[in-house]
Amino acid sequence: MLVGPILLGLGCGHERSASIREPSATAKQERHGPDTEVEDEGVRAKGSTVSSRVSVLIANGQFAEAEALIAEGVASGLLSQPHATRLLERIAQLNMKLGEISARLQRAPDFPSQLKDYTLFQIKRMLDRGDFSLATEAQLRMAKKLLENPDRLMDKVR
Repeated sequence: MLVGPILLGLGCGHERSASIREPSATAKQERHGPDTEVEDEGVRAKGSTVSSRVSVLIANGQFAEAEALIAEGVASGLLSQPHATRLLERIAQLNMKLGEISARLQRAPDFPSQLKDYTLFQIKRMLDRGDFSLATEAQLRMAKKLLENPDRLMDKVR
């Protein structure tokens, strides 16, 4: 008996959510600061939830699920193609294994060959957790740098 008046007093949640508006780009910029890039650039208002869901999936290493959600978001018009392309490039970078970089870089002194079957995502996770069971911190940092900037490092080797 007490539940009915409480529910009626609160009203339907749909009415409140319908009045919530996506903040403007200016408001986002003010909230994040002038030098901060707003991540949801190129995303329609409803797509920001898709973009945030994709970001969470990427952060958890669920790349196949993130790629599927990106494809659905683009097909339904909730994600812009340029934003989807950036997300897919990020997934490809995080999913790249150390053994897939240039053979020239793999011949560098102190190359952590024991990590050649590990992806950038896995190496970053080891660094974040302080897991040095496979390699030293310096080797993990080197592997991370090799995977994040292989072109830049190739220029230095030449």
